[in-house]
Amino acid sequence: MDLKQALLQEHSKANAVAIASRILAGEYSFEAFWELIKHGEPPLPQRASWVLDTITEADPAHFQPYLEEAVALLLKPNHNAVHRNLLKALGRMDIPEALQGELFDYCINNLLNPRSLPAIQAFSMSLAANIADGIPELKEELALVIESQMDFNTAAFKARGRRILSLLRKS
Repeated sequence: MDLKQALLQEHSKANAVAIASRILAGEYSFEAFWELIKHGEPPLPQRASWVLDTITEADPAHFQPYLEEAVALLLKPNHNAVHRNLLKALGRMDIPEALQGELFDYCINNLLNPRSLPAIQAFSMSLAANIADGIPELKEELALVIESQMDFNTAAFKARGRRILSLLRKS
C-alpha cells in the first residue's frame, strides 16, 4: 500500500502510529511524506500532520532538515490541524536563531488573536516559551502577553498560561 492510501485508509491514532513507524523504518520516504503535508489534497495534509506529531515525538531529528519549510508553511493559510500539529512538532525542536524571531511573532499573534483555537494558542504558548528560554526580553514580552489574555480566555489557556508563567519566572 502506498503512503497516500495508508493515510486515507483510516483516521485513527493507531493508523498514525503505524504510518509513523513505517516512515521511521524507511519504508516510506520522509521527503514524500513531507510533500503531502505541503501540497497534498485535503484531507492528506491534516492526516499527515498528525503522523508528523507522532514522528517528532519518537525522533525529532527526522524533522530537523525541514524546519525552515515548516515555518514558511505555518505562516501560510492552512487547515487548523496542520497548524496545530506543526506548532506541536516545532515545540520539540531546537529552533535555529534565524527562524526564532518570525516564529516567536507568529506565536504571540496567535495568543493575542481571540479567534485562534485553544489548541493553537496552547502550542503557540509552549513554542514561544521554548524560543524565549534564555532571552530575558522575550520572556518578559511573553509573560505580559499571557497575563493580558488570562481574564478573557478559556480554562485551557489559563491552565497552560499559569504553567508557562511559572516556568518563565523560575529561570
